[in-house]
Amino acid sequence: MTTIRAATAAGAGLLVLAVLTGCTTGDASFLPDTDRTPQATAAASAPIEGDSNGDGKLSEFEKQVLTMNAPRDITLHDGTVVVVTPGQPLPQPVIDQIAADAAPGAAQAQTADEFAPIAGMRSIREVASSYANELGRIVVIVYRDDFGYWGSISSVDASGGTGLAGTSDQEAMVAAVTDWAESHDAYMVVVE
Repeated sequence: MTTIRAATAAGAGLLVLAVLTGCTTGDASFLPDTDRTPQATAAASAPIEGDSNGDGKLSEFEKQVLTMNAPRDITLHDGTVVVVTPGQPLPQPVIDQIAADAAPGAAQAQTADEFAPIAGMRSIREVASSYANELGRIVVIVYRDDFGYWGSISSVDASGGTGLAGTSDQEAMVAAVTDWAESHDAYMVVVE
């Protein structure tokens, strides 16, 4: 009985030794072949657009930056599609459409009715927010209120405030809002 156990153990040992040393027919070794040279890749990987840290993949933040800076197709009310490129001025047809959409709110803001001006400002803010979502940038709208003053409403937050005081001088307000828009990466539209 001990002879059978010894023979079985010896046979198992030889089998393990054969596997570990690669003494099998063909290329069936489990051990890596050290004589082979790695094959060169067909093409070196090209840098990925938007990969700011150079790690070869896009993080969520890098994807958001790419999306924010990507050109956007804006469909006008007449069905025309206009491409808006971030960093470039808004195309005139888009400015005209935003101004036309904000005009009813601006007219309401100029009435002497007790509650209409507030509803008009809310309407202007909704237009600014709607286009800001579509454009991926802040939109600020310059309009005239019920006292004849020029003011501004933006899509920045629920208040729509830019922090700029109203003035009776349209040119001064447009200049102030232009500076504000440049410092906030925003688009400005004037409702006449």
